[in-house]
Amino acid sequence: MIRDRGKIKWQPAHFMPEHRAMLNRITIDDKKQKKPQLDEHEFEEIGYIVMESLKCTIPIKVTIWKDGFFMFRTGIVDKVDLLMKYLLLESNGELLRISIHEITAVERL
Repeated sequence: MIRDRGKIKWQPAHFMPEHRAMLNRITIDDKKQKKPQLDEHEFEEIGYIVMESLKCTIPIKVTIWKDGFFMFRTGIVDKVDLLMKYLLLESNGELLRISIHEITAVERL
């Protein structure tokens, strides 16, 4: 009976840690996406929904772009600071600080 190593024999035997880290960084960079450019109408719509959530405690879903990846947060707006350009989103009992420049979309839940 022939006993071989199966798929293991086709994998490279000696990878340097630096080489492996570089390959991981390349695969992560391939998955990154560009930040979408928002026009005036989209800015106004985002501002309207955020202020509505602040005044009427309506839950919203915020799409955030950070370092090439999109993240989604849900909650109710607790505070909007236009001077420092951030908003506080109350989500599951904790406050999340979100920069206004990172927001790409907002929708009501």
